[in-house]
Amino acid sequence: MHQKIKIILCFFFFFTIITLFFSSTFAKYVIEDIFTIAKLDIDRCKPNIELIDITSSNHHYTNYANKTHTITGHIKITENHIVKNNMATSSIKVFVNNIFITPNFTKFFLVSQNATQKIYEFSFTHTTGDGALTLMIPEGIIEDKSGLVNDTKYFSTGIIIDNTPPNATFQEVVSSNHKSKAQITCNEAIRPLVGWEISSNSMMLSKEFSSYITYPLPITDFAENSSNVTIDIKNATNMILEYGTYDNFSNQTLVSGGKISSPATISSNSICKTESIFIRLTGDLTLQTRAYVHTYWGDGARMICPYSELSSYHGYNPISTSEWITVGSQQALFYQGNIYTQLGRYGLNSKNANASNIKNPIPSAIASQYLYGISGLQFKLKNSSEFCVVYQSYVKDVGWLAVSCDGEENFYQHDKPICAFRINIVPKTEKQFFIDFWMRDVTSYSHQ
Repeated sequence: MHQKIKIILCFFFFFTIITLFFSSTFAKYVIEDIFTIAKLDIDRCKPNIELIDITSSNHHYTNYANKTHTITGHIKITENHIVKNNMATSSIKVFVNNIFITPNFTKFFLVSQNATQKIYEFSFTHTTGDGALTLMIPEGIIEDKSGLVNDTKYFSTGIIIDNTPPNATFQEVVSSNHKSKAQITCNEAIRPLVGWEISSNSMMLSKEFSSYITYPLPITDFAENSSNVTIDIKNATNMILEYGTYDNFSNQTLVSGGKISSPATISSNSICKTESIFIRLTGDLTLQTRAYVHTYWGDGARMICPYSELSSYHGYNPISTSEWITVGSQQALFYQGNIYTQLGRYGLNSKNANASNIKNPIPSAIASQYLYGISGLQFKLKNSSEFCVVYQSYVKDVGWLAVSCDGEENFYQHDKPICAFRINIVPKTEKQFFIDFWMRDVTSYSHQ
């Protein structure tokens, strides 16, 4: 029994040693290796599209635009495994006030790119409608290797499209110092105007005027749409410019506020010419004037007006081109209770009229043609920083001449007397608006 146990124990130890020996031996030759079953590039991010920036060519107010402006922006695509890229102008959908429109794309190109990004620049114009500008990029414009596509993106640009001109109303408010305040109320915010006060909400303009004036004032909204509102100051009497003419047709007339001196002469197409002008200005300004008088008697002729007994000369008055007549204190006459300055003389086309220093009566046939009168006018204000003087003459068969101002001579030819004229004192801030208004009556003209 004991002998059997010993034999079994010996076999157990023998096999144990053999097993350990071979296990240790084979372990020396175990080769470790890694087998690539599948190589996967996992991309769970969809292509991304961003609007980097956008602006309009409306330089002063870049957040406003109308159809004349160019809208320019940049779009960025972020994706490094693009297999489909349909980004084009047709991919940029444009909405104004949530209404789809089709502007005119003028530019679209790739600005820059790297391994993960592409940046495109685009421009379009003729953006119609009114309201907020929104851009939309549809889903599926960009696709990556994983089959992922971009989501639909809406971009609020912050730009307001406005193609409707502003609407405005005018009101005259008379103040205690005989001036009038022009008040303009608009239906939307408008741009400031030089010389005008503007309200905090930019919807009301106001300006004080000292005398009569009528002209269209252009107002412009932030998107550069413009319309006109008529300024019509009728009750300001702080400064009064009053004038009239004598022309043997409508006789003496008195007008003010830039009105035509002899409208009947123009409307009836009369051949009569302006032989004499009388003018006055009240207030703190000093008006000076010169006139060219064309006569039958020619150079050197001196005339005495039979009514005012004031002198005038053929040619420039005053004779020296460096001198001016001060309105109200020189060549003055008393008429209808006021002091006026007279230019020219009555009766320059009267039969048998004579110059005081030349005895050569005008023949009847010549007098009836009305060939003589005032043919050139000049006006200026002395030492005024706030106001200017604007004036214009009418010549038969020619029409209204180009507007003159501040000392310029207004004439067609010195042997072609005027039929009528108009003049007004204008704030310098309104000078060009006023000149443009009167220039509408000019057909074609150049100084001879």
